[in-house]
Parts: sequence; C-alpha cells; structure tokens
Amino acid sequence: MKTIIFLMLAGLFIVAGCSQYGKTAPQPIPQPETVTETEETPEIETPSATHTIEITRDGFNPSTSTISKGDTVNFINKQAIASWPASAVHPTHKVYPGSDINKCDTAEQSDTFDACRRLSSGETFSFTFNERGNWRYHDHLNPTTTGTITVQ
Repeated sequence: MKTIIFLMLAGLFIVAGCSQYGKTAPQPIPQPETVTETEETPEIETPSATHTIEITRDGFNPSTSTISKGDTVNFINKQAIASWPASAVHPTHKVYPGSDINKCDTAEQSDTFDACRRLSSGETFSFTFNERGNWRYHDHLNPTTTGTITVQ
C-alpha cells in the first residue's frame, strides 16, 4: 500500500513538472512610479554674506542695496555727527516685520531693525535680514536721510 501511494505521488510530481516545461515564467507588470508631493520645496541654503552701508554727510552709501535672505548689513557712521539707522517710518520704525522703537531696551531689541541709540563717529550697528521684501530705512536723527534694502 505504501508503494502505491509513493508511485502515485511520484507520478503527480512528474506530471506537474512536465506541464511547466517550455513555459516562460510570468513576468511582473511594470507599475508607474508613485510621485509623492511635498508641502513645500525646500529652500537651497546659500552662505550668508555681510554688507556695509556707510553713513556719511551725504546720506547712506549705498542708498539702495540688494542682499539675500540671511545676510547681515553693517551700518557704520563715517560722519562727525551722531546717526541712528532704523527701519522706516519715522518715528515708529515699524516697517520691517517685528520692528518697533518701543522694543528698544527690551529683550526683543536684537530682533528689531533699529540701532536703538545714537552711533558716534566710527560706531557700527549690524542687523541680519531674515524677511524677504523691500525695506525702507532712515536716520532717526535726520529723517530725510533714507535708503532701501531689497532682500531676495
């Protein structure tokens, strides 16, 4: 009886093997690539740069500048009299986001585009621009002296 079962199983294996002879194995059907959308395209970071604007008796030099987001501008007083560079509009200094003359002498002063004091001859005020746009500024002590920084 064991011999009969063995012969039957052997026959099944032979028949199954022969039925596959000469047939090509099924090929997988190519699937289209899945595209995943992201919410935002990441910004390519560029190294930040430092720019200098001189404050002279003739005004800001240069009076217009184009910089990149994250760049720093050093305002240096090159004249004999005091100067106070700050975001427009005089006297509130609120044009650049987060700026306000009322933030001077507070914990928020470092985030404000405002020197918050008189700069004597040779003194410097530095500010890093992290907001894109066209930002007008002025000399708080001489409001008719103005300039514009474009942040790209």
